[in-house]
Amino acid sequence: MNATVNSAVRERMHVRFLLSDAGPLLALILLMAIGSMISPVFLSKGNLYNILSQIAVLGVGALGMTYVMISGFFDLSVGGVLSLAGVLVVGLQPSFGFTVALLAVVAMGVGIGCANGLLLRTIRGDFGASIMITFGVGTILAAVALLYSNGYSMTVQYSRFLSWLERGGVAGIPAVAVVLMICAAVLHVILRYTVLGRYMYLAGASARVALSSGVPVYTIRTIALCMSALMAVIGGLMETAQTASASPVAGVGYELDVVAAVAIGGTSLSGGWGSVVRTIVGVLLVGVLNNVLILVGLSTPEQMIAQGLIILVALITDRQRKSNLS
Repeated sequence: MNATVNSAVRERMHVRFLLSDAGPLLALILLMAIGSMISPVFLSKGNLYNILSQIAVLGVGALGMTYVMISGFFDLSVGGVLSLAGVLVVGLQPSFGFTVALLAVVAMGVGIGCANGLLLRTIRGDFGASIMITFGVGTILAAVALLYSNGYSMTVQYSRFLSWLERGGVAGIPAVAVVLMICAAVLHVILRYTVLGRYMYLAGASARVALSSGVPVYTIRTIALCMSALMAVIGGLMETAQTASASPVAGVGYELDVVAAVAIGGTSLSGGWGSVVRTIVGVLLVGVLNNVLILVGLSTPEQMIAQGLIILVALITDRQRKSNLS
């Protein structure tokens, strides 16, 4: 009798777990159904491509943040990285050419990720320390971007690559969306099928157990931070191309947006759980939600309330998932 009851309880818990796990995807499907009923243009190729263009900058940042959060850290420096990458590539281009400027900002991104990792390794930092350290680094980078640009937006000179990002594409798909898909595919393969990916999950699930098993936890987390900064650089290039200018405040609030998108997709805020696929679903959910809210005609404050409610639901779902697993 007890065995039957226990089996029924486990079955109900399994169903609840699957429903909470599939929540973001179900919400995305529901939103798309609502959008198609609200407006006949919602499912048009032009509108769908517009959504992809709008989520590209958020998406690449969210991909990098996925690595960091799975490994058990946070990275609040990505907003500063995005701002500084934009003004640097525009500022260096006239003197050194676009290729050198591009390599410089990529090196800067990797260097910032390494610096974040080194600082956290030096103090043996935990999850909380990663928030404070990367927030401090991001604040410094934002200030440097303001100083470098004298507080003004910088006009982009012609570049074949930036021009392609702005107006180009592949088979009709916007270039920025193509870059997002390539980044997602590469990062998915690394996370899903390599030793590095498995180590990131182990580091996030339990750093103490991972260390005792020989996993170089801080090295793994530093790699994740480097990946996050690199994705923020790519996001900065996309933002610069799309706006035809580099603003020193382009990254303000960016770090919170990417954290929200990753959390909405189902990646655990406490590490050890998540995937690139989930993050893409989360980013799409944010993009479709914004599009539907605009079609409905909601004001900006009302849109912010709706987005905030979605984030709260994602956090509650995350806690419920962890309770089901415990």
